[in-house]
Parts: sequence; C-alpha cells; structure tokens
Amino acid sequence: MIKFFRKIRYQLLGEGKTGKYLKYAVGEIVLVVIGILIALSINNWNEDRKAIIKEKSYIRSIYHDIKDDIKNIETNRKILSEHYYLGLDVLKALELKDSKPIDSVRIATSLGWQLSQVIPVDRDENTWDKFKVLGADTFIINDSITTLLNSFYAKYDKQIERFNQLPKKLRQDLRELTGYCHNSIGLEVMNKKGIEYYGFSSPQTRQCIISIENAQELVGAIMVTSIVNTKIYEELKYNANIILSFMKGHYEFLNN
Repeated sequence: MIKFFRKIRYQLLGEGKTGKYLKYAVGEIVLVVIGILIALSINNWNEDRKAIIKEKSYIRSIYHDIKDDIKNIETNRKILSEHYYLGLDVLKALELKDSKPIDSVRIATSLGWQLSQVIPVDRDENTWDKFKVLGADTFIINDSITTLLNSFYAKYDKQIERFNQLPKKLRQDLRELTGYCHNSIGLEVMNKKGIEYYGFSSPQTRQCIISIENAQELVGAIMVTSIVNTKIYEELKYNANIILSFMKGHYEFLNN
C-alpha cells in the first residue's frame, strides 16, 4: 500500500503536475489522520470493553463475598444468642439455688465449658480489600456502592475487633475460675467420654463450679456483651442486605 502511494507521488512529480500532487498529498495526510483516529477509536473501544468485563468480574466477586459475610455474621449472631439464653438459664438457677433444687450438671457444663469458650472471629481478605489496594481509579465502580462498601467493612472490622476483646477477657476469667475446680475424677471422665460430659465429671467438681463467688457477675457481663454484639451483628446483616439489593438494582447481570 505504501509503495502504491509512493508510485503515484513520483508519477505526478515526474509529469510536473504540482497542483495535483499537492492535492494528492493533502488527501493522503487526511487518509492517514482518519486511519489513526479509527485505530485510536478501536483501541479505546477495546480498552473500555476490557474494563467493563473486569468490572463485572469484580462486582460478581464482591456480591458473593457479601453473601458469605452475611452467612458468617448470622453464625456469630446465633452463637451469641445461644450464649445469652445459656447465661439467662444459669443466672436464674443460681439466683434460686437456695430455694429450689438446680440441675448442677447442666449449670456446671454451661459455666465451665459452654459460656467460657473463647470464640475468635475473623474474616479472610476479600475482593473489596484487594480492590482498595489496587486503587479506586483502576476500575469503574459506582460511587454509591463504594461508599456503602467502605462503611460496611469499616463497621464489620471494628465489630470483629470488639468481639475479640471484651468477651474474650470475660470468658477467659470464667474458664480460669472453673479450672480451679478440676479434680482427677472429673478429668478422667472427660478423657474417657469426651468434653460433652464436662458436667458429669464429679460431684465435687460440679459443686465447686456452681459455688464460684463472682460467677453471676461474670455471666451477667458475658450476657451484656452478647446482647450488644447481637444487636450490632443484626445491624451489619441489615446493611449487608441493603448493599446486595442496591447492587442487584444497579447491575442487571447479577439477577441472572
């Protein structure tokens, strides 16, 4: 093609047709410019298409991450709810133990094992974490969704930190106090039959556990943290569902 145009130029110059040559030269320049513009447009279109594909991939991943977060939040909320009702059961029994016989096995198990379990909570690095490292300008994501996600994960991470601090200390204190009640008979039973037989270990162990002086204080504090954290998790779950609804409304491909 280049040789063809060059041949025409030489031919016009050789024939002394300067005017026609100038017109031809201008036309050739125009053609080159048009070609460059077309090439740039195709390149820009291709880059935009790649960006859209990449954005969709990120949006799908973020959407599924939020759904996984909701499952984890609900699991943690249920654990806290169970601890609240366990604690309520223990407190009522301890408050009435002087006037009403109590199930010492059940109370000892709740105090010494279930309520004193330290349950660390964490979340894995997800798509949004990686996205923030790459930078907000790397991909095109709706500003409103960005704001919602930043707010949600800031609260979620703060809640994880909160959950792993105060309740952990209370449960460790309770576990330490009940630990002083262990004896050889009780530990042998647990070793042979499993930890679910904690309360069946021995009469001495059970009596020691339910007689811990500040058991009610610790259980009450654990219940308070369970109530507070349960409410926070409910709010987080609510906010997460708002994000899912917003994303489905903004990105139709998520509905497929």
